[in-house]
Amino acid sequence: MSSRGWAAAVTVAATIAATLALAVVFAAERHYERAFAFRIAGTTAAYVAAVTPPPQPPPPPPPAPRVVRGRRRPSIRPAPPPPPPQLAPLSPAARSYDLPSLLTQARALQTLPGWSSDVEVYFGTAPLVDATAPPLSPDDLSYLAAAGLWRAGRALVPLKDRDGQEVVGAVAVRPHPMPHGPLPGGIGFAFPAAILAIGAAAATAFRERSLRPGARGGYVGAALFLALATYLDVRAAARQSTDRWLVDTRRLLQEAATRLPPPRVRVAISDLAAIVRDGEVVAGEPADSPPRRVRVDGERRAVVAVLIGSGRWVELRSVPAELEAPRWLILLLPSALLGPLAILLLRWAERTPARLRRETAIAWGFLGPAGLHLTVFTIGPALYAIYLATAANLPALARDPVTWNALRNTALYALYVPVSVALALVAALAVFRYRQHWGGRLLSTAFVLPYVASAVVIALVWQAIYRWGSFGLGRTDWLSNTGSALPALMLISVWAHMGGQMVVFLAGLQAIPPAYLDAARVDGAGAWRGFWRVTLPLLRPVTWFVVLTGVLGALQMFTLVFVLTQGGPSPSHATGVMVHRIYQTAFGQQAFALASALAVVFAVMLLILRWPQLAILRRQVRNA
Repeated sequence: MSSRGWAAAVTVAATIAATLALAVVFAAERHYERAFAFRIAGTTAAYVAAVTPPPQPPPPPPPAPRVVRGRRRPSIRPAPPPPPPQLAPLSPAARSYDLPSLLTQARALQTLPGWSSDVEVYFGTAPLVDATAPPLSPDDLSYLAAAGLWRAGRALVPLKDRDGQEVVGAVAVRPHPMPHGPLPGGIGFAFPAAILAIGAAAATAFRERSLRPGARGGYVGAALFLALATYLDVRAAARQSTDRWLVDTRRLLQEAATRLPPPRVRVAISDLAAIVRDGEVVAGEPADSPPRRVRVDGERRAVVAVLIGSGRWVELRSVPAELEAPRWLILLLPSALLGPLAILLLRWAERTPARLRRETAIAWGFLGPAGLHLTVFTIGPALYAIYLATAANLPALARDPVTWNALRNTALYALYVPVSVALALVAALAVFRYRQHWGGRLLSTAFVLPYVASAVVIALVWQAIYRWGSFGLGRTDWLSNTGSALPALMLISVWAHMGGQMVVFLAGLQAIPPAYLDAARVDGAGAWRGFWRVTLPLLRPVTWFVVLTGVLGALQMFTLVFVLTQGGPSPSHATGVMVHRIYQTAFGQQAFALASALAVVFAVMLLILRWPQLAILRRQVRNA
């Protein structure tokens, strides 16, 4: 293909990359618009349920005249007094709403100043605001009982009875179109940045000697600028979603303050808070009208001041939606950088023979599934964990005594490693000495068998041993005792890992030339001096390798604690190690942000400890 053809292909690739980035921005804006619609619809349904009274009971019928026989004129006797009222549950009709009042409240929502949505209220399946609108179906109400529904650009949420038991209708909200950017016409930064990126790619591709490193760097800069611009638009859409909900909910709270309870009665803040189910309403001070961002107890919140009466102010708080905007970078960055990658690929294809291109394509065809699996199940979750960790309250994490207890237990548990290394070295010397005898082979098999067995099986076997030993001695279970639970786990780990460490030492002993020990014997060294002066120094790299790998494995211990103690005995958390603490925080307390922060900090610690191991391996490779 000619240079012009490759340049045109580069421009097409840049256009595709910019289009994908714009598509991600469009999807994010629609996502936050739907999120606002469902959120304000739920708040509106709670407002309608709070301010609409129950249906008025019908007046009692007048007493019928009673005619007494034998007289010409009828005699009217007073009716017997009604029975005393009985305490009974509300009937379905009493739990519903007064239809005229519900109709009035539904139409009043359309006239609220500054309201940014169209609202329709359904009583049953019939619309109240626009009588000509199509009604809902019974299946729609059944579906709304379990979840919301998005239909024709509207968010539908259930309207439940006064007890919140049955669905008696629905509330539909269609948000008004809003500008998504500061530029004229409501255009954001993404579209001009996309035009700039495409223009930079075209100029880079069609210019003479276009794909030299400096020119490619210019387009990479334009692609990164595109990623930044698209992220700013996504973040602005998320912020706008929160601000619209705050402003519209403020109008609902001000209306509710005049209707709940009846007029001229001081409304309670708790009544207003019941309307806002996904936010907070607290006592506040006079403040500016636009929503603002503040920190409350170290956490970022979006707040707006609400005037609910003469000199009475409350503060409406919500979690800003822009806090989750960085997750869109997972899609925005690859989309924006697709153009530079395409430029490099096309230039390589232009300068590479067809045979080599074909072989490379076949190779990547085999590597592609593995790379995709690694990206989706390893790199992607790791990046998402780092993102979640940024939302955690790190000062609270540093003050958590349970976390520090887990770190202390992890460090104490790792102290079994020197013991297991020493025993593994002794076992390796014994097996190496009798390696030609059947006893040496039997001894090596006995040591290696626990190492290759399942950790769960080992835990269950030792659980039975501890229980049998405890009952036999008339004592409590060692795993249930605060002082003996962690040493009991360390003993299991020594027994389980000594065999694997022995195998590594055996490989080190076999690599020592026999001439060294023969020379030591000629010089008069005995068995102990030969070990101390010859064998042990030559085993130093192997020993450091075994110690470091053992410590890293001990720091990541989870199975024994999960199977045997669950971090107990409680409440002292005597065996609560770091990995088990992360697991409990994530799947026990459902605090995934805090668990991600713990995992990231712990991963950094492990990487620091991994560095000496890599240095030892590089030294062994150089000396091989």
